[in-house]
Amino acid sequence: MDNVKSITVNEKLLSREDFSHKKDTLRKYAEEISNCDADFFALTEKIFLDEKGEIVEEMLTKTKQLQVWSNNLLMETNLRISQIVNRFDEQADEMKTQKVTYTYRKLDQTS
Repeated sequence: MDNVKSITVNEKLLSREDFSHKKDTLRKYAEEISNCDADFFALTEKIFLDEKGEIVEEMLTKTKQLQVWSNNLLMETNLRISQIVNRFDEQADEMKTQKVTYTYRKLDQTS
């Protein structure tokens, strides 16, 4: 009689790696973008400081709208950085695990 058995298990092939340090790196880049935006908007205000007219007013209005939109986007980005890195952590960890099937023959132990 052929007593072939098999068992399937999840095997961890590589150890878990922590990517939380990436949050600081991404936040640093977001801060650099924020600083560039602030410089741009300060320059815009400086250029149009003493100017008058419909076109100037419209440009200042659009610039303020852009500034609000940009600030909101950067705040959302900073809030999502943790979520994104945590999900990346989970995905990387899932890829380090694989299903393995062990097949073996059970020996007959009759004496």
